[in-house]
Amino acid sequence: MLQKMSADPLRVADVALAAAVRANADAVYIEPDAATDGQYLITLERASAVLSNVSLDAPIGEAVIARLAFLADLDLAASHSTSGVLSVRSGNRDADVVITLRPGASLRADLMVMPKVRQRSGPIEVVEPRSGDVVGNYRIQEFLGEGGMGTVYGVEHIALGRNYALKVLRARVVDREDSASDRFLREARTAARVRHPNIVDVFDFGHMPDGRPYFVMELLAGESLADLVERGALQPAEVVAIARQTALALAAAHERGVTHADVTPSNIQITQTDPIHVKLVDFGLAQLAGEGATDEVPEFVLGTPAYISPEQLRGLPPTDRSDQYGLGAVLFELITGRPPFEHKDLRTLCMMHIGAAVPPVESPHGPLPPKLADVITTCLQKTPQARFPGMRALITALDEIERITDRRGWRRWLSS
Repeated sequence: MLQKMSADPLRVADVALAAAVRANADAVYIEPDAATDGQYLITLERASAVLSNVSLDAPIGEAVIARLAFLADLDLAASHSTSGVLSVRSGNRDADVVITLRPGASLRADLMVMPKVRQRSGPIEVVEPRSGDVVGNYRIQEFLGEGGMGTVYGVEHIALGRNYALKVLRARVVDREDSASDRFLREARTAARVRHPNIVDVFDFGHMPDGRPYFVMELLAGESLADLVERGALQPAEVVAIARQTALALAAAHERGVTHADVTPSNIQITQTDPIHVKLVDFGLAQLAGEGATDEVPEFVLGTPAYISPEQLRGLPPTDRSDQYGLGAVLFELITGRPPFEHKDLRTLCMMHIGAAVPPVESPHGPLPPKLADVITTCLQKTPQARFPGMRALITALDEIERITDRRGWRRWLSS
């Protein structure tokens, strides 16, 4: 149902909060209307199904977000996503509403309606699913693998008979902080709304019997870049194609105010080789990983410290330019066969990201296309301001390289 509203922003903000709680919604999105210039939409959802849409003139929509930011004590001028919690009562319902501001190309706000936090008395008693077990609407078929943040299973939708991948948050992540489960679902839900050919499709969310959150995504074919680069450095033309598709995925996310924060070879999947097609995965997990850069729990330094940006190591929130750094580190490894910085000691490796000069970008396959090394070293600059002004600027640079590589053969254009 689509309605048009023109009203006092203070009143609209209060009504949106109350309606979300009263309707038992789990998410409210306030964002520009992709179909109509100069309009904002307020969308209430439950279990990813739309309950209602309300259309607002853009100035009213922005003012509503400003009102919510005031209520949650959030900074509208922040360059990264920020969140605050409001306790809301409507009728006989009480809920905590987590308000997240996302400063992308246009101002956006997500409202996630959470049950009141229940204190756990101890660590999660993990019950790992086995083949044949039913989780929500899905039957577990097989174990597919695990990483620092999640475990993946192949599943079949019971009613539809379709195969998917189910990723469940690992118990140690939830044990580390009671709010990790809610924050994971909040970030993963928002990222799932960024539809793009180079971003994995996420279809469903839920909780395991032991309380851990999971999400259900398309079952991807192929292998990760981590598996691919283990066999050696890639040809430069392949690297340019991978770089451009990954950058396009990140640009789409950034324009929706979503930062990945963990761009690594393991999080980029090659789903097709001729021509190359890639998909970026694990947005929700990345946001959790980005908060653990401490000596006490080094396994949580993004799970993959070879690709972490200097500003994240300094404890600053990740931004779109942090994703540039991660992409630069990935491209460096694809070209050279190794990450830009390596050391067996975690602290030393982190300090190399912060202070060491970027090594020369050299391929075992011979000279590189013009400007490709410059693109990679620009992404790997120590300060965010010294990198590209945005992912679209990086894509423009890659487009120029790709034109030379694909159309005329890049070797003849090498500078002397």
